[in-house]
Amino acid sequence: MGNAEKILTGFVAFTIIIAVFALFYVSKSLFFPLNSHNIDANAAADTMGKKMGRMSLTPFDVKLAKEFMDKNNDGKCDSCGMPVDLCISSGQLQCNMDSKSTIGILESQHIHADWKIYINGEPLDLSDKSHMERMRNNQPVSSFIHVDSDAPPPEKTGDILHMHATGVPLWIFFESVEMDFNKDCITLENKEKFCNDGNKKLKFFVNGKENNEFENYVFKDLDRILISYGNESQQELQKQLNSITDFAKTH
Repeated sequence: MGNAEKILTGFVAFTIIIAVFALFYVSKSLFFPLNSHNIDANAAADTMGKKMGRMSLTPFDVKLAKEFMDKNNDGKCDSCGMPVDLCISSGQLQCNMDSKSTIGILESQHIHADWKIYINGEPLDLSDKSHMERMRNNQPVSSFIHVDSDAPPPEKTGDILHMHATGVPLWIFFESVEMDFNKDCITLENKEKFCNDGNKKLKFFVNGKENNEFENYVFKDLDRILISYGNESQQELQKQLNSITDFAKTH
């Protein structure tokens, strides 16, 4: 066989190999498409094996995940049919194979927001809501959205909200620390409730503007949030807005 024939034969063989690989990947993408709502549990588990090194689901998260994914309590995910514990172990709070799911797997992002809560003109102390402290004390808390401690002064525990996944609404934080928050009322951990009445109103601000999403709001990185209950004047309300810290940008 001459050199020209060898070159031609090698080129043909190389072309066939490339074509086979191309056909394989095209077929894979057609019949096994990957997107954020169509990931099998093994792939999710592999992904989370890398991402969950620092954070893991808390007992509160596990309970909430089962409420989201296993409503008939048969041990299987209602959306994908896999063992719900397998979905949970992969970092899912909602089944990512469900097209209606909005919350990403744990550690799919890590963002921060500064915030303040005022009740009748007094700032609410959140120093006992630290993620690690509540974990140590076997108190409910979520790894998906929480406040943390041990930041260098002047930042204090509770100044910053941490979100460790995409799409986590505020109500999950409040429920995780045995509080409640919606457009009508805010309820503290001691069950003391503050609700809209003729004189006092619950207000929700994001970046200085009133927002009507309340407990369903999914904050964005570096948001500045105010929750205020009372009958404040506009000037008093502005002071509350001005008191919101600006520490999120340092995280």
